[in-house]
Amino acid sequence: MVEIVDDWNALMEHSRYCKEVLYKVTSTPEGVRLRVRVGKFGYDKVLPKPEAEEKINYLKMIGAVKVSESVPDAFFFVG
Repeated sequence: MVEIVDDWNALMEHSRYCKEVLYKVTSTPEGVRLRVRVGKFGYDKVLPKPEAEEKINYLKMIGAVKVSESVPDAFFFVG
């Protein structure tokens, strides 16, 4: 389970102590949806493009891994 937090700065502080930082970006009519997972904590917001780009650049700087899609384990090698 991922615990969703609203505080971006607190999540980024936690990322200093966590080896696994993942993020996923999708476009929506309202803006850019940014999902970030740091250990068991997550961040999920639709942001204006400039704010999203700023956060994405920071994630790249700290070495976060971009996720392209998610597939259940049982289906990963099927097909």
